[in-house]
Amino acid sequence: MRAQAHTLEGVAAALLIVATVAFTIQATAVTPLTASTASQHIETQHERAASGLLETERANGNLSRTLRYWNGSAAAFTNASNEGYYVGETPGASFLLAVEETFGDRAVAYNVNAYYVGADGDRHVRRLAFHGQPSADAVAATRLVTLYDNQSVMERNGTRFEPTAKTLADVNAAAGERYFAPNAPGHAYAVVEVEVVVWRM
Repeated sequence: MRAQAHTLEGVAAALLIVATVAFTIQATAVTPLTASTASQHIETQHERAASGLLETERANGNLSRTLRYWNGSAAAFTNASNEGYYVGETPGASFLLAVEETFGDRAVAYNVNAYYVGADGDRHVRRLAFHGQPSADAVAATRLVTLYDNQSVMERNGTRFEPTAKTLADVNAAAGERYFAPNAPGHAYAVVEVEVVVWRM
Protein backbone atom coordinates (compact mmCIF):
# COMPACT_ATOMS: atom_id res chain seq x y z
CA MET A 1 0.00 0.00 0.00
CA ARG A 2 2.79 2.34 0.97
CA ALA A 3 4.67 1.45 -2.25
CA GLN A 4 1.64 2.35 -4.34
CA ALA A 5 1.37 5.72 -2.60
CA HIS A 6 5.05 6.45 -3.36
CA THR A 7 4.52 5.44 -7.00
CA LEU A 8 1.50 7.74 -7.31
CA GLU A 9 3.48 10.60 -5.72
CA GLY A 10 6.30 10.01 -8.22
CA VAL A 11 3.93 10.02 -11.18
CA ALA A 12 2.18 13.18 -9.94
CA ALA A 13 5.53 14.91 -9.43
CA ALA A 14 6.68 13.90 -12.93
CA LEU A 15 3.43 15.20 -14.47
CA LEU A 16 3.83 18.49 -12.57
CA ILE A 17 7.39 18.93 -13.89
CA VAL A 18 6.35 18.12 -17.47
CA ALA A 19 3.41 20.56 -17.27
CA THR A 20 5.69 23.30 -15.86
CA VAL A 21 8.25 22.80 -18.65
CA ALA A 22 5.52 22.81 -21.32
CA PHE A 23 3.99 25.99 -19.89
CA THR A 24 7.40 27.72 -19.79
CA ILE A 25 8.13 26.83 -23.41
CA GLN A 26 4.74 28.17 -24.54
CA ALA A 27 5.17 31.39 -22.56
CA THR A 28 8.60 31.97 -24.13
CA ALA A 29 7.26 31.36 -27.63
CA VAL A 30 4.57 34.02 -27.20
CA THR A 31 7.02 36.91 -26.76
CA PRO A 32 8.16 37.31 -30.39
CA LEU A 33 4.60 36.87 -31.61
CA THR A 34 3.51 39.74 -29.39
CA ALA A 35 6.12 42.05 -30.92
CA SER A 36 5.10 40.92 -34.39
CA THR A 37 1.44 41.59 -33.62
CA ALA A 38 2.27 45.12 -32.42
CA SER A 39 4.28 45.74 -35.59
CA GLN A 40 1.42 44.46 -37.73
CA HIS A 41 -0.98 46.77 -35.89
CA ILE A 42 1.21 49.80 -36.69
CA GLU A 43 1.48 48.78 -40.34
CA THR A 44 -2.30 48.39 -40.53
CA GLN A 45 -2.73 51.88 -39.07
CA HIS A 46 -0.37 53.32 -41.68
CA GLU A 47 -2.18 51.54 -44.50
CA ARG A 48 -5.59 52.77 -43.32
CA ALA A 49 -4.30 56.33 -42.93
CA ALA A 50 -2.83 56.30 -46.45
CA SER A 51 -5.98 54.77 -47.92
CA GLY A 52 -8.25 57.29 -46.18
CA LEU A 53 -6.06 60.17 -47.28
CA LEU A 54 -6.10 59.03 -50.91
CA GLU A 55 -9.87 58.69 -50.85
CA THR A 56 -10.36 62.16 -49.33
CA GLU A 57 -7.95 63.83 -51.75
CA ARG A 58 -9.51 62.07 -54.73
CA ALA A 59 -12.99 63.15 -53.64
CA ASN A 60 -11.99 66.82 -53.24
CA GLY A 61 -10.17 66.83 -56.59
CA ASN A 62 -6.74 67.57 -55.16
CA LEU A 63 -5.31 64.26 -56.34
CA SER A 64 -6.18 65.13 -59.95
CA ARG A 65 -4.93 68.71 -59.56
CA THR A 66 -1.59 67.46 -58.20
CA LEU A 67 -1.15 65.16 -61.22
CA ARG A 68 -1.80 68.18 -63.46
CA TYR A 69 0.71 70.45 -61.70
CA TRP A 70 3.00 69.88 -64.64
CA ASN A 71 5.66 71.69 -66.64
CA GLY A 72 5.24 70.39 -70.19
CA SER A 73 8.42 71.90 -71.59
CA ALA A 74 10.52 70.39 -68.79
CA ALA A 75 8.48 67.16 -68.91
CA ALA A 76 8.42 67.20 -65.11
CA PHE A 77 6.22 68.17 -62.21
CA THR A 78 6.39 71.92 -61.64
CA ASN A 79 9.21 73.04 -59.31
CA ALA A 80 10.35 69.45 -58.87
CA SER A 81 13.97 68.34 -58.42
CA ASN A 82 16.29 67.77 -61.38
CA GLU A 83 15.02 64.19 -61.44
CA GLY A 84 11.50 65.47 -62.18
CA TYR A 85 9.88 64.54 -58.85
CA TYR A 86 9.77 66.01 -55.35
CA VAL A 87 12.44 65.25 -52.78
CA GLY A 88 12.08 66.85 -49.35
CA GLU A 89 9.86 69.92 -49.60
CA THR A 90 6.55 69.38 -51.36
CA PRO A 91 4.36 71.92 -53.20
CA GLY A 92 2.34 73.92 -50.69
CA ALA A 93 -1.04 73.32 -52.33
CA SER A 94 -0.81 69.72 -53.40
CA PHE A 95 -1.93 66.29 -52.35
CA LEU A 96 1.71 65.74 -51.40
CA LEU A 97 1.39 68.42 -48.72
CA ALA A 98 -1.48 66.42 -47.19
CA VAL A 99 0.72 63.29 -47.24
CA GLU A 100 3.54 65.20 -45.55
CA GLU A 101 1.19 66.58 -42.89
CA THR A 102 -0.18 63.09 -42.23
CA PHE A 103 3.10 61.16 -42.05
CA GLY A 104 5.97 63.65 -41.90
CA ASP A 105 5.93 64.12 -38.11
CA ARG A 106 5.53 60.44 -37.23
CA ALA A 107 9.08 59.26 -38.01
CA VAL A 108 7.53 57.68 -41.08
CA ALA A 109 8.95 57.88 -44.61
CA TYR A 110 6.85 57.72 -47.76
CA ASN A 111 7.05 57.56 -51.54
CA VAL A 112 4.30 58.56 -53.94
CA ASN A 113 4.13 56.98 -57.39
CA ALA A 114 1.85 57.32 -60.40
CA TYR A 115 1.28 54.24 -62.57
CA TYR A 116 -0.05 54.55 -66.12
CA VAL A 117 -0.22 52.62 -69.38
CA GLY A 118 2.37 53.80 -71.87
CA ALA A 119 2.11 54.03 -75.66
CA ASP A 120 3.69 50.56 -75.80
CA GLY A 121 0.78 49.12 -73.78
CA ASP A 122 2.98 48.35 -70.78
CA ARG A 123 2.53 49.64 -67.26
CA HIS A 124 4.97 52.42 -66.33
CA VAL A 125 5.65 54.38 -63.16
CA ARG A 126 6.33 58.07 -62.63
CA ARG A 127 7.54 59.21 -59.21
CA LEU A 128 5.85 62.16 -57.54
CA ALA A 129 7.76 62.10 -54.24
CA PHE A 130 10.74 60.03 -53.16
CA HIS A 131 12.20 59.55 -49.68
CA GLY A 132 14.28 56.41 -50.17
CA GLN A 133 13.94 52.68 -50.60
CA PRO A 134 11.02 51.21 -48.61
CA SER A 135 11.86 48.80 -45.81
CA ALA A 136 10.48 45.29 -45.41
CA ASP A 137 7.61 46.57 -43.23
CA ALA A 138 6.36 49.05 -45.87
CA VAL A 139 2.66 49.18 -46.71
CA ALA A 140 0.94 50.70 -49.73
CA ALA A 141 -2.45 52.13 -50.65
CA THR A 142 -3.67 53.06 -54.13
CA ARG A 143 -6.49 54.96 -55.87
CA LEU A 144 -7.39 55.37 -59.53
CA VAL A 145 -7.73 58.87 -60.99
CA THR A 146 -9.17 59.56 -64.44
CA LEU A 147 -7.71 62.56 -66.25
CA TYR A 148 -9.60 64.17 -69.15
CA ASP A 149 -8.44 65.88 -72.34
CA ASN A 150 -10.13 69.18 -71.43
CA GLN A 151 -8.74 69.40 -67.89
CA SER A 152 -6.35 72.28 -67.34
CA VAL A 153 -2.73 72.06 -66.39
CA MET A 154 -2.47 73.65 -62.94
CA GLU A 155 -0.37 76.43 -61.48
CA ARG A 156 -0.02 77.43 -57.85
CA ASN A 157 -1.28 80.70 -56.43
CA GLY A 158 -0.18 80.77 -52.80
CA THR A 159 -1.85 77.82 -51.12
CA ARG A 160 -4.29 77.15 -53.97
CA PHE A 161 -4.09 75.48 -57.35
CA GLU A 162 -5.51 77.47 -60.25
CA PRO A 163 -6.12 76.30 -63.82
CA THR A 164 -4.01 77.63 -66.67
CA ALA A 165 -5.30 78.22 -70.19
CA LYS A 166 -3.52 75.08 -71.34
CA THR A 167 -5.22 71.64 -71.17
CA LEU A 168 -3.65 68.19 -71.04
CA ALA A 169 -4.59 67.74 -74.72
CA ASP A 170 -2.79 71.00 -75.53
CA VAL A 171 0.38 69.80 -73.81
CA ASN A 172 0.19 66.50 -75.67
CA ALA A 173 -0.22 68.29 -79.04
CA ALA A 174 2.39 71.02 -78.49
CA ALA A 175 5.83 70.74 -80.05
CA GLY A 176 8.55 70.41 -77.42
CA GLU A 177 6.10 69.58 -74.62
CA ARG A 178 5.15 66.27 -73.10
CA TYR A 179 2.95 64.93 -70.31
CA PHE A 180 4.13 61.81 -68.47
CA ALA A 181 1.17 59.69 -69.63
CA PRO A 182 0.18 59.44 -73.30
CA ASN A 183 -3.23 60.58 -74.51
CA ALA A 184 -5.67 57.67 -74.78
CA PRO A 185 -8.38 57.60 -77.46
CA GLY A 186 -11.64 59.34 -76.51
CA HIS A 187 -12.34 62.11 -73.99
CA ALA A 188 -10.45 60.47 -71.14
CA TYR A 189 -6.80 61.44 -71.36
CA ALA A 190 -5.47 58.68 -69.07
CA VAL A 191 -6.29 56.60 -66.02
CA VAL A 192 -3.56 56.94 -63.42
CA GLU A 193 -3.13 54.78 -60.34
CA VAL A 194 -1.65 56.82 -57.49
CA GLU A 195 0.23 54.81 -54.88
CA VAL A 196 1.40 55.92 -51.45
CA VAL A 197 4.07 53.68 -49.90
CA VAL A 198 4.68 54.19 -46.17
CA TRP A 199 7.27 52.71 -43.79
CA ARG A 200 8.80 53.39 -40.41
CA MET A 201 12.26 54.96 -40.38
